Amino acid sequence: MTAVVLFFLFVSVYLYLVFGGADYGVGILELLSSRKNKKLTRNVAYQIIGPVWEANHVWLIIVIVIMWIAFPRYYYIITTQLHIPLTLMLFGVVIRGTAFIFRHYDAVVDGSQKIYNKLFQYSSIITPFLLGISAGALISGQLVPVEDLEQHSFAEAYIHPWFNITSFLMGIFVVSLVSFSSAVFLVGETSGNEQKLFIARARKANLAVALSSVLVFGYGIYAEEVFIDHFFDNSLSIVLVLLASALLVPIWIYLGKEKKVMVRILVAIQVLIILGAWAQSNFPYLVFTREGAVSIYDHMATDTVINSIAYALLAGSVLILPGLFHLFKAFGLFKVLQPAEGDRGNRGKTV
Repeated sequence: MTAVVLFFLFVSVYLYLVFGGADYGVGILELLSSRKNKKLTRNVAYQIIGPVWEANHVWLIIVIVIMWIAFPRYYYIITTQLHIPLTLMLFGVVIRGTAFIFRHYDAVVDGSQKIYNKLFQYSSIITPFLLGISAGALISGQLVPVEDLEQHSFAEAYIHPWFNITSFLMGIFVVSLVSFSSAVFLVGETSGNEQKLFIARARKANLAVALSSVLVFGYGIYAEEVFIDHFFDNSLSIVLVLLASALLVPIWIYLGKEKKVMVRILVAIQVLIILGAWAQSNFPYLVFTREGAVSIYDHMATDTVINSIAYALLAGSVLILPGLFHLFKAFGLFKVLQPAEGDRGNRGKTV
């Protein structure tokens, strides 16, 4: 049953990166839009994420619960040594959600909407950046072994593990990735000149993803980071990264041809391959400390607890996933906006 729990953990991380990432990305695209295009981006984004933005955080909650119950050692390492970026990330989630609600549903329309817009935009870029920083901290090799925490200063134990170049580069990579994912979804929700605008943004974001990934690997090689050794020692991970890179060609081709469905599918596959390459190269050693790697099986929960959470996850997926799928299909990221009069040839298809 451990495999079942790990499967749900991986899938939840993946779905949060795809759907939650696309959610964050609309705020980033809005922030980086020109003044004349900000309102357009805001209106299109709202029609997509308005009904589903709360549901996207379900995946993050599942990840936290699984880590807390099934893999308490990992949970302890992450929530103690990374409590600063994770707490700031949580503030970002709350501020972003609050700003999103008030800028659309505030009873009084006044200058406060401008403040809410800024809060939404900047929290949309800061939150995934902190998520990337936290992910980078897990592979940077700067974490302190749990047994040695008391022997280190506050800065050594709780700042240095995430305040480093590898973590910052991972933050940039995650921001670029969610921006690209969001731009692709927005391409599928528009037509005409609006669609061309988001195609251009998708291509720019795609270039940012490629550049930031090169920086992560390049610096890792330069600094002789331990995750680089794990990666190059695993032939399957190398193949997966090459495959993810090769998908850039059909993605760009289908963007040019405005093939909305295929672009979304390819991007979802690309993100899955990238996440799979990381997991494959390191598993079961997903956390690296200054004294070496820590296995996810280290001090995991008892078989009774693992079996219980596995059955709960299986039952929950049967009951909840169909409803979430219907929600996304009917109102959110799987639905292309209804066509305007005279433009029914370009819109109205459901993905």
